[in-house]
Amino acid sequence: MSAATELGPRPARAVTKTCLLITEQFEPTADVLLAELRRRGVPCVRWNLDRYPLGSTLTCRAANEAFSGEIVTDGRRVDLDDVVSIWCRGFRPRGLPDHIGKAERHFAETEAQRALDALLTIEGVLWVNHPHRHAAANAKAAQLRAARRLGLEIPPTLVTNDADAARAFLAKADGPVVYKAMSQSLDTEPGRALFTGLVTEREIAKLDAIELTPGIFQQFVPKAYELRVTVVGERLFGVRLDSQAHAASRIDWRHIPLDLDHQAIALPPAIAAKIRAFMQVFGLTYGAFDFIVTPEGRHVFLEVNPAGQYMWVEAKTGLEITAALADVLSAPFRA
Repeated sequence: MSAATELGPRPARAVTKTCLLITEQFEPTADVLLAELRRRGVPCVRWNLDRYPLGSTLTCRAANEAFSGEIVTDGRRVDLDDVVSIWCRGFRPRGLPDHIGKAERHFAETEAQRALDALLTIEGVLWVNHPHRHAAANAKAAQLRAARRLGLEIPPTLVTNDADAARAFLAKADGPVVYKAMSQSLDTEPGRALFTGLVTEREIAKLDAIELTPGIFQQFVPKAYELRVTVVGERLFGVRLDSQAHAASRIDWRHIPLDLDHQAIALPPAIAAKIRAFMQVFGLTYGAFDFIVTPEGRHVFLEVNPAGQYMWVEAKTGLEITAALADVLSAPFRA
């Protein structure tokens, strides 16, 4: 007689539905969202990836009989099978010591990422947003293609690392052209953030540099104001940004976002419908859209950030974006 028969069947493990917040230690948005979820009584665990792999553990066990996985962080343990919703602010392990060498760091980061990717296979989980969906939607050229197909107006744009193609675009442009980076690194040194700017003769003389760093060249669009639309599930939060009221924000409002007047506004139904269709194309649950509204009242799509910040919008307008996120993340608990 086997030990299993003598002892009888193993008791079923108690299932505790859990919301997992994947973030970093000093992410204030996570602080507020976590507080809202706990206020509602939603079981949740925060996992800071700047403390993984050093500072927390991810363990998977596989056998013919079963597969299981668990995260242990800050003294708390969560079984992967219990996770029903995930708020994902990033999906890159950053918890490695400074003293290790370049080759060792690359190996350790790669191994940690491969282990972390196990979470991508969890079935039946609501992601905000799934990393694969985020990556696809974060490609600027793909955004413009989708926006065009959905009938959103877009500016004439060139995305390239071909300096000759850039010079030809600039020569044919009907008016000023702006240059935009395709990313805004979180590791940029203070004072060196790369904002959108007009392409001048000085920049034209240095165009060969884009062979190493592809960039975005876009026809400048006259603005009456700019529009930030934060989307959470089916809810759209539109905010007018009076970027043209200050010289510093006329090209890129990110220079002084907190100095601008913010006004919550309703979106034209046709624009709202196209935004929702855009979200469906990329399978997104959350997104922060940027539009220009021209003096004639046209809405011109610029881009969407699948993980764009929203707390400053909420603070300025009182729009309940955190509550909307909590509604989405807690929905599987009501199922």
